[in-house]
Amino acid sequence: MALVAAVACVPLLAGCGDLTPQADLGTDPAFVVRVLPTRPGLDIAGPPREVGAGGFDRATLGVSVPALAKSARDGGLRAAASRTWTGPDGARLVAVASLWEDNEPARSIGGQVASAAVPGGTPWTPADYPGSQGYRSADARALNVVSGNTSLLVIAKGPVDDDAVLRTIDLMRKASDRADTEGVVTSG
Repeated sequence: MALVAAVACVPLLAGCGDLTPQADLGTDPAFVVRVLPTRPGLDIAGPPREVGAGGFDRATLGVSVPALAKSARDGGLRAAASRTWTGPDGARLVAVASLWEDNEPARSIGGQVASAAVPGGTPWTPADYPGSQGYRSADARALNVVSGNTSLLVIAKGPVDDDAVLRTIDLMRKASDRADTEGVVTSG
């Protein structure tokens, strides 16, 4: 239960302001994940799944972790959405966009989730994303990038490479910044 211990140590960050879900950046988490394309070699994902603090643990890690759900609630999670793609040989790519009251819980809790998603992984900070929080191992990678009050998190398992994770983060960042809103991208 190292996962529970890792997430339980996230500080409680309630009371960080009274921002509404779209007050800071206008970010809509469902939009951010809805526009993502299907990566080559993966199956088409279903529609975005919108979740609140009570479902944040399952949306990110795929299992119930009550301490993570509590941290999300106490940390001021305003809205979150996820999409999951799967493929052969256990390939899995999960994209989660979450909007927080403040950027500190977006960074803190997102970083804890990235660490918990890759047990025993080594720290990974891609050159294009200084200050990001990532971990990777031979068969898993997770990267959390914070943009304003929004956490952009990608978790990959199996034969999904760094480039797929980075491309997904790039597209999420553009969607979060409303830089690329001309329609759904069909190839990645």
